[in-house]
Amino acid sequence: MIVIKNATKTFPGGVTAVDDVSLHIAKGETVGFIGMNGAGKTTLLKLICGLYLPTDGYIRVFRENPFGRKAGENLIGLVTGQVITDGYNYHFGHGSVLLQDDLTLGLNLQLIKSIYRIPKEAYRRRLAALLPKLGLQEQMHYRVHQLSLGQRMKAEVAAVLLFQPPLLILDEPFIGIDVAARETIRGILQEIAREKETTVILTTHNVEELERICDRAILIDHGQIVYDGSFDRLKKSHIGLNRMQIMFEGMPPDLLDLPIERYTVENNTLTLDYDSSIVSSKDLAGYLLSHGRAVDILIQKPTVEDIIKEL
Repeated sequence: MIVIKNATKTFPGGVTAVDDVSLHIAKGETVGFIGMNGAGKTTLLKLICGLYLPTDGYIRVFRENPFGRKAGENLIGLVTGQVITDGYNYHFGHGSVLLQDDLTLGLNLQLIKSIYRIPKEAYRRRLAALLPKLGLQEQMHYRVHQLSLGQRMKAEVAAVLLFQPPLLILDEPFIGIDVAARETIRGILQEIAREKETTVILTTHNVEELERICDRAILIDHGQIVYDGSFDRLKKSHIGLNRMQIMFEGMPPDLLDLPIERYTVENNTLTLDYDSSIVSSKDLAGYLLSHGRAVDILIQKPTVEDIIKEL
């Protein structure tokens, strides 16, 4: 589906946003791109879509160069919460479907039906399934500029799902969307990946959402891939790191030479990180409780977000 070899993107001024990246994404995979702002996630997505031409390297999507391929059957669906602008762009490499502000949502969807030559019955069936799920039935007669940010993002998702692209890319699609709508979109993405073998690439700063939707995580930092694998393997490789918080009546006891990674003390609350394969939670808590008057204690396993920050 997607093959990238030694791809680099350097912008005028010498800023390298993607630095010698190689990866392969197979048909039907659900992949989450993770990274801080400016890490290179969006630039890499734009290279895959053909919105950017790589400075160096090799990119193929559907065995074709995404930058130069003409419109055809293999379409890319792109939903972005980063920048919302007017205009449809039907070019294969620019596979985004953006809504026209001055048209109603209903007319926008009819226009998409015509552009992508969706059969009448298929259009009716898909619309009947999508609108109730996304809660957009009452907004069909609203002009797009009258929609709230959350409603507009749901409308963008509905618009892309109408023509059922084999590759669906979502860049921060949950901006402004409520919890119920997130649950719905999450279910839709899991369903199309499972039943239609749609390849889904998702970026969001909500790591919990990524873990619930995607089977594979790609962590990007300074334009390079620093981790590529399953969320399970990511967690298992750091499973030994725990965090313990204990609130004392007075000052916490001296930690002496306890085998801990790091600790902080704030308002008589001791927070420490430790490797449970080296020192057990029971032994550590036993020592601290026997050397101070504790008011409360909390032991936590690391979340995926904690692990990513550590990496």
